[in-house]
Amino acid sequence: MEFYHSQAADPDWLRRASEFHGHLGPWLVIGSLLGQDAVTRLQTPGQWKIDVTCWMPPDKQRTPFSCILDGLQVSSGATLGKQNIRFDYLPAILEKGWPVVQVIRLAEAERPAAGCEYRLSSRLYELLERVVPERLEEHSRQLARERADALFIVRSMTGEEIAETLQRGRGSQAKT
Repeated sequence: MEFYHSQAADPDWLRRASEFHGHLGPWLVIGSLLGQDAVTRLQTPGQWKIDVTCWMPPDKQRTPFSCILDGLQVSSGATLGKQNIRFDYLPAILEKGWPVVQVIRLAEAERPAAGCEYRLSSRLYELLERVVPERLEEHSRQLARERADALFIVRSMTGEEIAETLQRGRGSQAKT
């Protein structure tokens, strides 16, 4: 059974993300675009050199919202298996109940850690309001054609925010 109906005009990243996830949906595209932008903006290869936290209210840590994690995994190289991507909840960070994603390039030899925080723009809210299940792939392809700077409000994270996010992430990974 085929859940993703590829089209010749689909970029390779969209095809890879959809095959990984099993179908093409808007939250997958949002995660993919965000991860691509973060890797470029932070000048990192991703993989082991990155940490991703998706702040989300508990009632939204489910599909379709959780599909953002698959897009982030494919585009940033952070994975659940490496434990460098996760959902978390902190009311002070959230606004309007929508996800806030923080992507951190980890420190290495001569480069300090750096991070970006992504919030959804009013343009992205508008596009999401139009999504109907019968036209899921069409809406998703429209999102995939958008520029990241039109979909997200991005700001640099402070050193203190980076340290707090990384510390919180290590705490959630502790074995009990």
